[in-house]
Amino acid sequence: MTNQEVARILRQIAEILQIKDDNPFKVRAYRKAADAIYHFDEDINVLNQTGRIADIPGVGRAVQEKVEELLRTGSLAYHERLLQDVPLGVLDMLHLPGLGPRTVRNIYEHLRITSLDELLQAAQEHRLRGLAGVGENTEAAIIKSIEEQKLSRGKVTLGEALPLAEHLLRYLLSTSPVLDGSIVGSIRRGKPLVSDIDILLATRQPEKVVSLINEYPGIKQVTTAEPGHIQGLLSGNMEFEIIMVDPDYYYFNLVRTTGSKAHRDTIFNHQHAELFFGARGEADIYQRLGLIYVAPELRENRGEIELARTGGLPHLLNLTDIRGDLHTHSKWSDGAEGIAEMAGSAIALGYEYIAVTDHSKSLSISGGLNEERLRLQGKEIDVLQADLPLTILKGIEVDIMKDGALDFSDDVLAGLDLVIASVHSNFKLDKVQQTERLIRAIQNPHVDIIGHLSGRLLNRRYGYELDILRIIEAAAEYKTILEINAHPDRLDIDEETARLAKGYGVKMVINTDAHHRVDLSLMRYGVMNARRGWLEPADVVNTWNKDRLFEYLSSRRS
Repeated sequence: MTNQEVARILRQIAEILQIKDDNPFKVRAYRKAADAIYHFDEDINVLNQTGRIADIPGVGRAVQEKVEELLRTGSLAYHERLLQDVPLGVLDMLHLPGLGPRTVRNIYEHLRITSLDELLQAAQEHRLRGLAGVGENTEAAIIKSIEEQKLSRGKVTLGEALPLAEHLLRYLLSTSPVLDGSIVGSIRRGKPLVSDIDILLATRQPEKVVSLINEYPGIKQVTTAEPGHIQGLLSGNMEFEIIMVDPDYYYFNLVRTTGSKAHRDTIFNHQHAELFFGARGEADIYQRLGLIYVAPELRENRGEIELARTGGLPHLLNLTDIRGDLHTHSKWSDGAEGIAEMAGSAIALGYEYIAVTDHSKSLSISGGLNEERLRLQGKEIDVLQADLPLTILKGIEVDIMKDGALDFSDDVLAGLDLVIASVHSNFKLDKVQQTERLIRAIQNPHVDIIGHLSGRLLNRRYGYELDILRIIEAAAEYKTILEINAHPDRLDIDEETARLAKGYGVKMVINTDAHHRVDLSLMRYGVMNARRGWLEPADVVNTWNKDRLFEYLSSRRS
């Protein structure tokens, strides 16, 4: 089983326990373990063979035993027992906005609904209203959410697809028939949701690649196997396609298969492949077309081709530009690691600074800090700081309440180095109320950053309704930073909002929202999203050195 498959089962256990109203600490333990395993950069099978499952942060003894059973037998008796009480289809309801565990339990127990299609029909027939927690507005929201979800069915997050694609590509590049190769398509362009994995290979022996692909351990099924083309399914039912081309036409096909279709059709405009024979790289392809090189993330035919003719493309930021992470969690709230461990991983990444921003008191399910615990955390940071080569900022992710007020007083917030304000509740407010709520937080002089602006969870929850332009105008006026949350389940703000904010001079930050040290590596997804939004280093405050960052934070509070 892959890391992703193990994580999926642990996440299902957490959700079933939540619906059954089990111990919240138990729910949190399974969820933490699932997230940690999902993003851990070592194969969990190798860890198991060497007795190192416990090395994964957030995996305690009870979860470790279940993971070992999964890897040993391919199934988990505890998981199967839970599924007898709560079928898998019920878990899909938990991902709809406004449906909490208690409401989902009521729907299942009273109506025996076990799928989103059944739920949609029940909502359309008004059979839900009258159940505890479900009224006319909730029914309408359910209908809207399920219909919106249908638009993205068959797609997975970039965070699910990219590691699988990289693993497959590494395998192929390690074989002698493959001379070069790249992930292409929507994954290479960094789209938040993708439908399949596309890989381009340069080879003069395509028939040997066909036989090699059948030996890949992650293959579930090969549906098409031709000399220039292989299609099939990886473990977890992820669709893949491998395109094999002559090495002399590799770079031409690299541009062509990266797309998008609109970008590709516009630049090539029916020109023959022979014009690009023997190209030395993608830049050579663009040069032959009279264009400067266009980064993959920009290839969407949104003005980049015109600017490539005039040399006006932005100088996009890179992962190596990032100097710190300003949104992380520790064991003080719902993180799996201590502050020292988080700081150690940040040092290993070469960061100059990191902010500890645990949840505030109203988010009790996540172990939010009250004023006294926040003060004690600050003392711990002072002790750690004396022996560390990076700066730890004392911060908080403070809840934005329904009316836009914050979870801590201004006096408390004024004593912190960094304040992130985020929405974690009341997602169903109308567009005007939700916008005013966020603008009030933006106007607070102690709020430095607005976290995960729209509240979206890809493939699970659409963002709440906002007047994005008014939000951006307010952020520009008050010099409030907007966060690109790098977690691949969020990638919030989206590329369109990032590009619009850049046009208004709003500064942004790319944060991982890390809950354990392995999450710090999620930064790359946020950088890809920022590049899709045409962002340059000057637009993103955590590409700045410590002095420049602190100067900006100080100036906007004065």
